[in-house]
Amino acid sequence: MNSVAERFLRYAVISTASDPDSSTSPSSSRQFDLLRVLEKELTAFGMEGVYLSRTGVLYARVPGGVSGETIGLIAHVDTSPESPGEGVKPQLHKNWNGLPIDLRDGVRIDPAECVDMLRYKGGTVITSDGTTLLGSDDKSGIAIIMETCKWLIENPDIHRPEVVIAFTPDEEVGRGVDNFDVDRFGADFAYTVDGGEVTDVSSETFNAWSADWNITGREVHPGSAAGSMVNAVRIAGELISLMRSEEMPENSSGRDGYDYPLFVKGTTGSAEVKVILRDFTTTGMIKRRGRMEAIRDCLASLFPDSQIELTMKEQYSNPGEILKKDRRLVDYALMGMRRCGIEVREGAIRGGTDGSRLSFMGIPTANLPTGGELFHSRREWVAEEGLSIAFEGLKNTLIIWGEEL
Repeated sequence: MNSVAERFLRYAVISTASDPDSSTSPSSSRQFDLLRVLEKELTAFGMEGVYLSRTGVLYARVPGGVSGETIGLIAHVDTSPESPGEGVKPQLHKNWNGLPIDLRDGVRIDPAECVDMLRYKGGTVITSDGTTLLGSDDKSGIAIIMETCKWLIENPDIHRPEVVIAFTPDEEVGRGVDNFDVDRFGADFAYTVDGGEVTDVSSETFNAWSADWNITGREVHPGSAAGSMVNAVRIAGELISLMRSEEMPENSSGRDGYDYPLFVKGTTGSAEVKVILRDFTTTGMIKRRGRMEAIRDCLASLFPDSQIELTMKEQYSNPGEILKKDRRLVDYALMGMRRCGIEVREGAIRGGTDGSRLSFMGIPTANLPTGGELFHSRREWVAEEGLSIAFEGLKNTLIIWGEEL
């Protein structure tokens, strides 16, 4: 296999799922298992300023480079807690024939559901065994950045900008840059290597808010419940039924936003519902938040003896307007990917990255691809050839920055 894919396979077996219920940073101590591996490898490469913070952010600088803008490269070490992430066993599907891939537990990866998968017919597709996610989001990005650092150090005569890197924890639970030191990082512009299809360079992400519901009911034996019981589970069900099904993730695409009931648990006495709100426009997000408030008021009217608490919090914002102010970040990336001989488009990622927040912290950040799809699921896959294209595209992008200095 190519060196990027081999590196990815080594990282994929290290369990690093973040924990949304933890208040520590990182949210799970196992993220340090991968961070310490990366710290040692970066030091062995000869990187400068290698520093792992106690909150799980790893920084380093590639020696050399031409004075001018400093370019940052970022990926996150945690994997999504939405699917099992312990005991990942990568499977190599060599000379893939273009047909659906069947894994354990009835898990099927159908290329008809994937935008870019048939590009790799005849190549090698990497999946889990079907019992866990794969972890390509974002260990593919880590592998690409690590190989890029190694290549830059081994080729010191390349005319390129100063390059710094950072690996962050807890991106999947919206806390990837909570403890990010912008000054230590030292970048003027940055790329997160955290995308999917190799045809996409993303200059926009969603605006993102969380909407957390806590419902208090009243318990009583069901045999004597008439006029007394207030069932929090029923209220949670009514809450979800009042949301617009046509604007949920499974019924939206492109630049559509969505309201996503992500988590529900409860008993008669209390229930909890977690909802996430996503929209590409500020106006659209204001409307979504207003609908949550309207649902709260409706439920309070329907169930006057309950207590219904709604807490909404901003998670990240669309960096599109910031990236329009200086097009070089996006334009050079588009040029770099096109030098790989593929058609590339500027797109909007239906999700978020650490770059969404970093752009508002003073480091305009665009998102580069990794060559996989179906992230956060047991159907997640990445192609060896996709990793290679993404790696070459990143190298080309840095060369173009150097050509323009």
